[in-house]
Amino acid sequence: MLIILLGNCGKGFKIFVVSGKRVIRTRRKNHVVVLVVMFILVLLFSSYVLWNCRKDEKSLITSVYIYGLKDARGLSDVGGSFEYLLRENASDDLIVFYARAYSIRAGHLEDTFGLLQAYTDDERFQLMFSAMSNYHLFLHVVSFSNSTRMKSLIEKNLETLKELDNLMENVTKYQNPDDLPQELAEKIFRTSEKLEVQ
Repeated sequence: MLIILLGNCGKGFKIFVVSGKRVIRTRRKNHVVVLVVMFILVLLFSSYVLWNCRKDEKSLITSVYIYGLKDARGLSDVGGSFEYLLRENASDDLIVFYARAYSIRAGHLEDTFGLLQAYTDDERFQLMFSAMSNYHLFLHVVSFSNSTRMKSLIEKNLETLKELDNLMENVTKYQNPDDLPQELAEKIFRTSEKLEVQ
């Protein structure tokens, strides 16, 4: 057992090393060596803790991103579903049901990318957050519009929705947030800005 003690012996601090039952009194030259060794040990321990935190941080970011991909998959058929519902003359209630379900998914994805952007300050996540905000707003307006306006909004934006279907399908191909291309995020943002709610 090795214990290091600092003691005040009138003329300044002295270091005593206790090993077993023996007490070894060190000289002043050894003080510097012991302090340097202690500093190096503290530095190594701090480096290990920092490395471990960064590894955990990366794991957390990846987990949040992968969790959000469930909603991205769900948003990869919005245009196709609305096109089918309009073609088959589906009831207003059914269209509203789909619009609200998609709106919830877009809201979840908006929150996911907002969290990732706030944590990493990555421009790709800012673009995706803004795109999902636009998408969420559109779907929210559709789900709370009257029958005529709801169908009119869907028909007017159908091509944009189908384009977003393809883009969201592409997002799901990237299982790691670092792999998400900047160009894809920019294209999704630009396409989402085409959605008209008037």
